[in-house]
Formats: sequence, structure tokens, C-alpha cells
Amino acid sequence: MDNEVLFTEHALTMLKERKFTMEFIKDIVLNPDYKDSSDDKLWSAIKKIEHKVLRVVVKGEQKPYIVITMYYDRRLRQTMMAEERRNQNESKS
Repeated sequence: MDNEVLFTEHALTMLKERKFTMEFIKDIVLNPDYKDSSDDKLWSAIKKIEHKVLRVVVKGEQKPYIVITMYYDRRLRQTMMAEERRNQNESKS
């Protein structure tokens, strides 16, 4: 598993700033809740963590994946929360 996910210098800086471990981010890349493709070369591994949504931007279609950056995605969190509320309301009907 050591060579399945690599990190750019920027990603390593973000790890330290955001106090994430490499193992935590590797797990998200390899086992995301959702995947989102922005173009041919980049995709995002998305993980819901309590009331936040973490987006890990990744390069590569096959291993080794290269982590570019990671951040809490507020816009996606709002979208997901609205969808959850909608689903709850539909299940009550």
C-alpha cells in the first residue's frame, strides 16, 4: 500500500496545515464515499466526516495515484445536507 498513493509537495504542506495523516488521506483515496471527475486527468475522492465533507484532489487513473491537495468543501457539504433533508422529507410522506 505504500506506493499506491503519492503526495505532491503542496499536498504534504496541506497535510501538516490541516493536521491530517498520510494514512487517513490514503484511505480516502482508496475508499472514498464518492468520486467526482473534473476532467480526464484529475478526480476527487470525497469523504463525509461528521458534518463536513473532505475533498481530496487526485491525479491518475491507475495506481500510483498522486494527491494534489485536500480541503473541506463547504459548497458540496451544503448540497449534500440539502439532499439529505429532501430524502428525509420524502421518507416521511
